[in-house]
This record gives sequence, C-alpha cells and structure tokens, in this order.
Amino acid sequence: MDKLGWAVSARVMRKWFAGEPYELSKSVKQGDLAASTLSAEKLLTDIPFDWLFSGSKRVKPKIDEFVAALSSSSEFNNSVGRLKGSLDELSRGLVVLMTRLQRLGLLDAKAKKLKSAYLDYSDKTALELEEISQFNLIRFGATDWEKATDALDDVYGALGTFVVKVAATKLRTISNDNGFPAIEIEQIGLYVRDTYDFLNAGDDQLLGYWSEEGVVRPGPIDYVTEPKLIEKGGVEYHKVTNGKFNEYRKLHGKGGDFMIYTAVKLYDVSFIIHLGPIDFDEYLSRSGSK
Repeated sequence: MDKLGWAVSARVMRKWFAGEPYELSKSVKQGDLAASTLSAEKLLTDIPFDWLFSGSKRVKPKIDEFVAALSSSSEFNNSVGRLKGSLDELSRGLVVLMTRLQRLGLLDAKAKKLKSAYLDYSDKTALELEEISQFNLIRFGATDWEKATDALDDVYGALGTFVVKVAATKLRTISNDNGFPAIEIEQIGLYVRDTYDFLNAGDDQLLGYWSEEGVVRPGPIDYVTEPKLIEKGGVEYHKVTNGKFNEYRKLHGKGGDFMIYTAVKLYDVSFIIHLGPIDFDEYLSRSGSK
C-alpha cells in the first residue's frame, strides 16, 4: 500500500496488525450497540472527510448530487422528504428524522403536532451525530457494477464498500407554518462510519489479489472461480480473503478490529417539508410508535 501511495490504507492496516486480538461484535457492526461504548483503541476518528475527495475521484460527484438535491427542492426528496409515485409517501429518512424529533420531545405523532425549536448540532462529532440526528446514508461500492468498475485507490484500500452517513446539523421545527407543522433543514453533516474488520456473513469474502507490487482486479471469470493466484506482467498476485486475516490473528495473537469515523463535513442546504394528518398517521403505522 505504501508503494501505491495509499497513505490512509497503509495506516489503518498497520493499526489492525498492531492491535491486540479483538473481533467486533455483530451488535456494534450493525449499529445495535453504540460505537461510543467502545474503548479509544477500538476507534479511529481523525481521518479528514476531504480525504475522500483527494483519495478517490468517484466520491465527490455523488456527494455533490446529494447536497444539490437538498438545496433545490422542497416537500419531495428521496432522502428526507416525500416520495413520488410510492405507496409509502414518506421517505425512510424522514421517518428516521421524525423519530429523532419524537425522542427529543418535539414531535407528538398522536396529537399530530410539532413544537417550535431550533437545533444546532454543528459542533458535534460524528460519534455524537450518529446518536442524535443521523437520518440517512449514501452508499459507495455496493452494487455489482461498482465492485467491478470502481478504481483501485486509497479510499478503496482503506474502506472497500462503505457508507457516508447524513445527519441534520442545523434544523428548525415549526408548530404552524401556513396551517401545517413543518421541518426545515438548514445544514447537514456528512461523515463516514465504517468497520475495519474481517467478519464473514457467509462464504469467505474475497478482498483482492495482492503482491508486493500492489493489487489487481480479478477478471469476470476469476470472480467466479477465485484461483489462488493471478499472474500479470510476470508478477504473481495472491488471493487474499477475510479468512487469511482471521488465521493471522489466531496464529500470532495480533489483529484488532476497530471502527472508523471521519471528521464531519458541513454543508448548508435549504429544505422544508410540511406535515399533514395523513403524514402523522403513516409515521405512526411505519414507526410502530404507540
């Protein structure tokens, strides 16, 4: 990774190899147990968000598109507004945000009311936003097409498939705006939450073919057959899987999983949605609120 100039990839890999043997639990990995409960050595929280832009050409266009959509629309938005042409009119992100507001005592779904308030979380860390105002995410490298075509770069080496979390950092709840309760988002905070671990959800996950010279992408047939090595340009690239790291941990007593949270990147946006009685009824039905 050093030879490739992948500074962050090399750093996180060294951290794993230097760590005491530790395997992240599924409850932490899936978000059922807050990452804030982990000890400091099981967290990496100082990677700048802008590294995503310098370390890969594929991230910024997707981020810019997401932010632009929250600055050029109202009421309808796939991430935190209504959905067009859907049986469920409220987006999943809006349902999550309404739940956040309910926990803060600002939303009463049964009474179909919002309390007027202004919330400013712009000074919060990613770990804090994760628990108070995160409402949606942006996926990277998750589709088969992305896996086959995404550039092999520092972001790929450090994170692989990952998500950028989206949190409301400045928002206003309005009890009555032209006859309707409303939620207005003025700023969002973006950050990466990722697990640096080698858990297998099924078959032993292929991580790539590596040599001292770097990494190569398997061809379509190699993805299916997964040979032990691939030869290109006279160099042998060996198959690396999650299982190899787990074997190393058992053999050498080193290898500590950890969570990655980048710094928060703030974006000013302008989005408002008004909520009617039907919206509150849908929220009650989908959220299971009593």
